[in-house]
Amino acid sequence: MADASASMSNTPGNTIVMGAGPAGLCSAYVLSKAGAPVTVVESAPFVGGLARTIRRETEFGEFKFDIGGHRWFTKNDELNDLFKEVVDDELLWVNRISRIYFDGKFIDYPLKFKSALTSLNPVVSARAVVDYGVSMLRRRFSDEELLTMEDRYRDQYGNTLYGLFFKNYSEKLWGRPCDQLSGDWVKQRTKDMSLWTAVKDAIIPSKGEVVSLIDEFMYPRDGFGRFSERMADAVEASGNQVLLKHPVRKIVLDGNRVKGILVQTEQGEQLLEAENFISSIPMTVLCKITDPPAPQDVLEAANSLDFRDIITVNMMFKKKQVTTDTWLYVHDKNILFGRFHEPKNWSPAMVPSDEYTSLVVEYFCTKGDHIWNMTDEQLVNQTIKHLVEDLHFVTPDEVIGGFTLRATKAYPVYGMGYEEPLGKMKDYIKSIENLQYIGRGGSFRYNNTDHSIETGMLAAKNILGAHYDLEDVNADQEYHEMKKVSPAQVG
Repeated sequence: MADASASMSNTPGNTIVMGAGPAGLCSAYVLSKAGAPVTVVESAPFVGGLARTIRRETEFGEFKFDIGGHRWFTKNDELNDLFKEVVDDELLWVNRISRIYFDGKFIDYPLKFKSALTSLNPVVSARAVVDYGVSMLRRRFSDEELLTMEDRYRDQYGNTLYGLFFKNYSEKLWGRPCDQLSGDWVKQRTKDMSLWTAVKDAIIPSKGEVVSLIDEFMYPRDGFGRFSERMADAVEASGNQVLLKHPVRKIVLDGNRVKGILVQTEQGEQLLEAENFISSIPMTVLCKITDPPAPQDVLEAANSLDFRDIITVNMMFKKKQVTTDTWLYVHDKNILFGRFHEPKNWSPAMVPSDEYTSLVVEYFCTKGDHIWNMTDEQLVNQTIKHLVEDLHFVTPDEVIGGFTLRATKAYPVYGMGYEEPLGKMKDYIKSIENLQYIGRGGSFRYNNTDHSIETGMLAAKNILGAHYDLEDVNADQEYHEMKKVSPAQVG
């Protein structure tokens, strides 16, 4: 990454970054490299947010767990260079194997033509092909607007494959029917991906550029949390501060500018003043803590939007391996969890030795619902039951133990009509001259890891004199996990 100070000559006044997740720390890292003063405040006693790595000491040695799997892949070369610069000697390359566990079979994900159809009986396979042909014709001859998540999945994959491979998992993830969710999530996450794209990728080589699914990614040897930890170390080594256990209570405004933030410390409340402010606080929360308060319609907008929460059950086993997957998506309605990853498949350093493995099992939920209200013991026992009795992945004697971790506001929910209240909140924040919002929660946008970190990088560059529109991040129309390469590169 080029040194930001080389092209931006004016050193700005102090910046306060709210949130020490990877997006916020990236802002602080870029500013620190440019010699600019910056302070990061974080409510938790650790850095990394939802992308941190947890270490668990046992009699067998240390196990490491990420909260959900956070791999690294980006099409942005500058961002890629930044990641490699930070992780440096800890960098690993990992082969990606993501699959769906469906009806006792493993199916490639993202969905591939051959894998999907060969997993079905011939009658269902034929119906899937016919249904997709119907969706193609409808797309060609109809200008019907695709509004819901259900509409978009049916358009991209046909009714049969939608019902088999997308409906159950999506409703498990979001906790509501697909026809009550906006199609924007599918449009944003899959973009031009479809069954036809998968067919072409499999059987029709291009004479020019070749469209390819990403089959490997980068990962820090000791967990993705190391990315945040090393950025925090670099920020502090430059003479700047990362203040943990400093939750933000108020954003104190002076006209259309932030004067300072009121934080809670062990000694009491303290007002921290600065010239520039960057927030990765969930946008719905940010709009509720400004002083003077936001207009009533903005507060109502903030109250109308939801996040989905998550519980991870982190299991340890005396077993060499459970699956070969980096992720496995579980669609079965009778199994409460939706996805798991096996940290050892990402890095051998995540377990004490080759004799052991572990799983991070994800339960999608909403605070207060039946899953959230289960005790930690119930969740561990439920997970063991599913893995032993339903999936037959482990035996009871291989289980060493497990523990849970609960995280709120993990995924912004794109309900029908979410655009209007989101627009009101964004307009309000943009009216505050020296405040930028970044990250997944801070932008209320379901970004991939690299997109969230990119917003942090660009926000810092704006303070250093650039003029980037952060809304342009992740706005291209190509699927994030597809890349174009020349025939020579695949030759």
